[in-house]
Amino acid sequence: MGAEVSRNDSCPDLPEIQNGWKTTSHIALVRGARITYQCDPGYDLVGRETLTCQLDLSWSSQPPFCEKIMYCSDPGHVEHSTRSLSDPKLLVGSTIQYSCKPGFILQGGATVTCYGREPGTPVWTSRLPHCVSEDSVSCENPGLPDNGYQILSKRLYLPGESLTFVCYQGYELIGEVAIKCILGNPSFWSGPLPLCRANHDCFDNHALEVAEATAGSTLDGGNIALAIFILVLLLTVLLGGTYVYVTRCRYHSNLRLPLIYPHPYRQITVETEFDNPLYETGGDTREYEVSI
Repeated sequence: MGAEVSRNDSCPDLPEIQNGWKTTSHIALVRGARITYQCDPGYDLVGRETLTCQLDLSWSSQPPFCEKIMYCSDPGHVEHSTRSLSDPKLLVGSTIQYSCKPGFILQGGATVTCYGREPGTPVWTSRLPHCVSEDSVSCENPGLPDNGYQILSKRLYLPGESLTFVCYQGYELIGEVAIKCILGNPSFWSGPLPLCRANHDCFDNHALEVAEATAGSTLDGGNIALAIFILVLLLTVLLGGTYVYVTRCRYHSNLRLPLIYPHPYRQITVETEFDNPLYETGGDTREYEVSI
C-alpha cells in the first residue's frame, strides 16, 4: 500500500539504454529528481543527457540512446599550412592532408587518417605535423675539399637532399662520394667532408702515356715526311716524262710539215684563170705562158 502511494508521488522509472548507463540523483524519483545518461566508449549520446522529474510527475524529455561513433573530432589547423579534407564529416576512413606554405618545411606525416577502433572512439592515426622555417632546419654547405669540387653546389640544403663531391684528375677521393642532410634540431650532414689524395700511380701512368704519345708522334712525323718525299718524286718523274714526250712529238711534226701541207699555188691554165674580159683589149688576143 505504501509502495502505491510512493508511485503516485514520483515519476515513472526510466529504462536503461543499450551501450550506456544511467545514474539518479535521488533514490526515489520524486519531483525534482534527475536521471543522467552516459554512453560506453565509442558511442555518442543522442538526445538529452539529463532528465528531470517535473511537478506533474512527468519527465522533462524522452530518454536518449547511444549511437556508434563513426567519425573523428576535428584535429585543428597547423600554423603556416593549408589542409585538404576528403570528407567534411570526418567519418571513419576519411583523411586530412597538410601542406606547408612557401618558405616552410613539413615535420611529421603530411596525412592523418580517421581510424575506427572497437571498442572505443575513432582516433587519428598520427599526431599533427608542424611547419618550420626552411632556414631553421637546413644544412649549410660544408665547403670544398682540397683539389676537389661539388656538383650542383648551393648555400643551403633541405633535409633529405644530397651533396656530391668529385676530385680533380690525378687525385683519389677518400670518404663518402655523397653526403645527405639529416633532419634534426639542428639538422646535420650524414658524414664528414671527404678528402682528395694525390694518386701517384695515376701520375706515373700519365707520364708514361705522354712519353708514348711523344714517341708515336715522332714516328708518325717521319712516316709522313717519307710519304711526302715519295709523292713529290713521283710527281717530278711524271711531269718530266710528260715534257719529254710533248717535245719529241713537236719535233717530228715540224719535220713533216712540208710534206703534208699542199703547195700554196695551184697550177694555173690560160683557159681557166685568164679567161676574163678584163684582159682583152681592142679585140686582140694575147697569150701568156705562166710557169710555176
